[in-house]
Amino acid sequence: MTEQMTSDRHATWLELFFDLVVVAAVSQLTHLLIHPDGLNVAAFFVLYTAIWLVWTSFTIYSNVASERTHTRTMLLGMVGLAAMAAAIPEATGAHSAVFAAAYLYTCGVASQGLNRTGRIVKGWSAAQRNAGLLPFIVAFWVGDPHWKLALWALGVAMTLCFAMIVDNNDTERMREFQERMDRSAERHGRAVPVFQAWDPHASHLGERLGLFVIIVLGEAVLQLIGAIGEVEWGWSQIGIGLTGFGLLIGLWWLNFRFGFDEENQTPPRFLLPAHLVVAVSITLVAFGLGAAAEHATDPLPGLHRWLLCAALVMCLGLCALANRAWWGFAIVALPLALAAFGSGLPAVFTVIALAASVAGFVAYFNRRSAPQEAAAA
Repeated sequence: MTEQMTSDRHATWLELFFDLVVVAAVSQLTHLLIHPDGLNVAAFFVLYTAIWLVWTSFTIYSNVASERTHTRTMLLGMVGLAAMAAAIPEATGAHSAVFAAAYLYTCGVASQGLNRTGRIVKGWSAAQRNAGLLPFIVAFWVGDPHWKLALWALGVAMTLCFAMIVDNNDTERMREFQERMDRSAERHGRAVPVFQAWDPHASHLGERLGLFVIIVLGEAVLQLIGAIGEVEWGWSQIGIGLTGFGLLIGLWWLNFRFGFDEENQTPPRFLLPAHLVVAVSITLVAFGLGAAAEHATDPLPGLHRWLLCAALVMCLGLCALANRAWWGFAIVALPLALAAFGSGLPAVFTVIALAASVAGFVAYFNRRSAPQEAAAA
């Protein structure tokens, strides 16, 4: 049986409180890039994905449970997510067991919370059945940080791939899930409901995804202001501050005009991975702008330049792809060229060129949407 919620649903104070832990986690993640090497850069992407998967699971839980959301479940999830955030600086070293255990724990809490609702989530199976937990368990017996991180990467990749491919609305899969839950209930002497397929509430999910992007953009503004405030001011630093802020404004406009909003009807198994790409990209852009403020008149270090430019390419390219704005890909060529050939450019010119790319993208989208809006009016 399939049900669909139709009433308006907005984020609660409890969900906003939960998101505060994400602020701490994102801040901790950027610290991995201060002295970037291969291990730290890889750890940034893997740990970011793991934390985002946890946040997504609890977002889906509160979306599906609606007024039946348990405060205790959300608070237990916050504790686990906070432990993951605190462990990030030594996540591949002394605190690796804490990070992995907290990840397994929070995934279990979210899954149990969803199972108690009697609803099987359509479109994003990872919240209820995480396919990538085994590599995290195996990693407890692996000492080498590179192999441990490789197992974690395999785990989050399995989770994402399974969530994008598997459809929980399949009748046979629902029957198998019901039988498995019934057998588990018999062993523990408790009853389970008859599960129903359930579509996530689109407007609530869009709002929650948008709030996450706002959090990341807020962190970006904070990093840019903090970096500008710590250096001696000159025209180059002022130029980076103004154009960097303009770049972030452009990303905000693109994301909420043509990306994540309450009216987005994209299926979750496509919408959520796109959200991950955008969130990671904005975080990397923020870090790159901070690094640019420190090297205003000097070229950006190679890895910093590549991270900054590649992140902007991913963010703009995804926006163009999602909206089938094929000419937008021509604008993306400039950040790509800067990444490949901009090693001798002062950081201020790199930021100005990237801000110009975003401005061109905004102008292109604004011009593209104007006839459609006029026709709708």
